Amino acid sequence: MSYPFRRILSPIDFDENSLAALDVAAQLARDNDGVVLVLHVVPMVIPATGMPVYVDIYKGQEEAAREKLRELASKRLRGIKHELLTHMGEPAGAVIRTAKRQAADLIVMATHGRRGFSRVLLGSIAEMVLREAPCPVLCVRRGEPDKNLVARWMSSNPVTATPDEKLSSIQSRMAEGNFRSAPVVADGRVVGLITDRDLRMHTGYLDSTEAKLAMSENPVTVTPTTPIHEAARIVFEQKLDSLPVVEDGKLAGVITTSDVIRAFLDQD
Repeated sequence: MSYPFRRILSPIDFDENSLAALDVAAQLARDNDGVVLVLHVVPMVIPATGMPVYVDIYKGQEEAAREKLRELASKRLRGIKHELLTHMGEPAGAVIRTAKRQAADLIVMATHGRRGFSRVLLGSIAEMVLREAPCPVLCVRRGEPDKNLVARWMSSNPVTATPDEKLSSIQSRMAEGNFRSAPVVADGRVVGLITDRDLRMHTGYLDSTEAKLAMSENPVTVTPTTPIHEAARIVFEQKLDSLPVVEDGKLAGVITTSDVIRAFLDQD
């Protein structure tokens, strides 16, 4: 292994830090006639009780991630050789295994720069990769978004549903991720919203009812640059639990009432 690096692995979770890292990986590949291996890992929660993991409930998230990767590649990797990869499991381990399997020369990934208690509690995927990686690792950190904007507080990879998906499947994934709602997405665009209230209204019929028959159509949305105070006003006045975040017509994330409360507590 020697410079120039030609097989560049870029793990992304679709937030602004990881997209900044992807741009660095793309530039290195462009300069060295290399290939970018773009990886997204769908985190799987392993129950502490030893209960079996139902992989099927993560399939929808993996397929949504593949679609987002294709859209991302068409915008940011035009003219650059690339491969799109998705895996399910523990993120750091998946990155290390992929680097070995794909014979990567370099890993370019984001670091969120956690400090203090949050670093102890949540750990750092980048730090774990640094310890075990079979090749050099370049960590990229982008400055945090303005704390007054939705982009700083939203969840960038929420549970989503498709119009034809059965409510029982959506309920399982919402419960697994502890979400109270899920945007319904078709071709990357938000066409509806399923809430826990909708699920309760169809109790007894979840296995036979599709999302398009239970969802609220054309839900209120915000953008990443919407002020957090405006998002708070909307959820309060319309008594909503969450708002899909849309950018360029595509789902970019979700901001919940809990996210809004965290934002105000942080400011205090």
